[in-house]
Amino acid sequence: MSFISLTFFLLISVTFILYFLMPVKYRWIILLLSSMVFYLSAGIEKIIFALIAVFTAFIAAKKISSIYENSGQDKAEQKKKAKPFLVSGTAVLVVMLLAFKIAQNVLSGISAVIMGKTITVELLVPLGISYYTFALIGYMADVYWRKTQAEKNILHLLLYALYFPQIIEGPIPRHKELQGQLLEGHTFDFRRTTFGFQRVIWGLFKKMVIADRAAIVVTTVLKNHLAFSGVFYLLAILASAIQLYADFSGCMDIALGISECFDIKLQENFKRPFFSRSAAEFWRRWHITLGAWFKDYVYMPIVINPGLLKFSKKIKDKSGARAAKNVMTVIPLLVVWTLTGLWHGTGLTYIVWGLYWGLIIIISTVFAPEIKKINEKLHINAESAGWQRWQKIRTFLIFCGGRLLTAPGNLRISGAMVKSFFRDFNPWILIDGEIVNAGLDIPGICCLIVSIIILAIVSTQQEKGVDIREKVASFPIVLRWILYYLLIFAIIIFGIWGPGYSSGAFMYSQY
Repeated sequence: MSFISLTFFLLISVTFILYFLMPVKYRWIILLLSSMVFYLSAGIEKIIFALIAVFTAFIAAKKISSIYENSGQDKAEQKKKAKPFLVSGTAVLVVMLLAFKIAQNVLSGISAVIMGKTITVELLVPLGISYYTFALIGYMADVYWRKTQAEKNILHLLLYALYFPQIIEGPIPRHKELQGQLLEGHTFDFRRTTFGFQRVIWGLFKKMVIADRAAIVVTTVLKNHLAFSGVFYLLAILASAIQLYADFSGCMDIALGISECFDIKLQENFKRPFFSRSAAEFWRRWHITLGAWFKDYVYMPIVINPGLLKFSKKIKDKSGARAAKNVMTVIPLLVVWTLTGLWHGTGLTYIVWGLYWGLIIIISTVFAPEIKKINEKLHINAESAGWQRWQKIRTFLIFCGGRLLTAPGNLRISGAMVKSFFRDFNPWILIDGEIVNAGLDIPGICCLIVSIIILAIVSTQQEKGVDIREKVASFPIVLRWILYYLLIFAIIIFGIWGPGYSSGAFMYSQY
């Protein structure tokens, strides 16, 4: 069930009505039932593994909690006894995740000929497996670290793991922050519901008008890359960057907007990353909860690991404090970014992509003093508006470099595209009409450009601290609803949908 299907909005409507009709104490049951309906719509066989994961986390956390309730032991002894349950629970979830990731990579593209017919071999990957796996691992770790209480009702944990607005692309929740909101029940509020509705239609605009229109260029060029050359590849990569930005942020707007209607505040997962001045800042703004998860559950445990601390001390004795500090930076970041690449995909392409981002961040961190000295020698004012604009452009180009590695689906194709861009440089396609061969006609190109400009204007205002929704809410009711209807009609008229067209799934849902 897609977030942009009529079936989904029927589910939301029914859920909304039943939620506020149900007594407050039992409203969480409506959310659980709706989440199960949403998940089962993807296939009844897929939910088996989600149930196994929830059951594993439930038992492991309960065992940890029961050990901590034994007041006859000190905390160190309790943690020692509880650790095997954390490790074993985490291992089960990680093995299931890796099994599907690896199998998906191996079976991708494999086909068999049976009785003269070609049959493509596909794997039934559980919906949102990466998201609920990370959420449940974080839950067990937080129980182990005494940051949250273990659930006594497995249905409560099931709702936490499979809450339907966040199961497609996140955000990855923290048990302590979300669970209370899911269970406590909320009263209806017209203003809050209106704000949630605003955010949903804005997300639909990003997805259906911008992302799916840019996707036509990406698919046309990259799926038939041998038929194109030079600047066509540049256009495809730029379109791919815009597509992923609008697709991911649009999904987050829909997820957070729906939850806002129920007065459930999901964590912001996307904060205008194209305004970032560095690669590190970019990843503090893009998929925020994934970065925070890796920081808390991978990066920090590595940093405080006794083995690494001991190794760092040896380096300090031999090579000095800066070398030791660099070791404490480089090793955890390499691990985190290798795992981040593998989270996105198990092939060599994604390992290279992870190392690409990791090395850029490592180099900018390790050599920060030297970079500062170079800027001073070149008399660069780091706070000037011009330099800051360049930094944002540079970050965008770095992001496009990452898309160049992954969007074509094969590193050899990526390399061939780079060679062709310089060997067959053909900028005249932008003015001689050939550009329509990339999949969009002139009206379609104009629509995409205008939509991107609208997105840029709104994002710029938000970056300046303007609360767009509050500003719209301050307008007279007639003007306010005119704006709502204009946006809705823009989606209906300019959105990519209708008979014969299958709107693509949200891009991060494959992870």
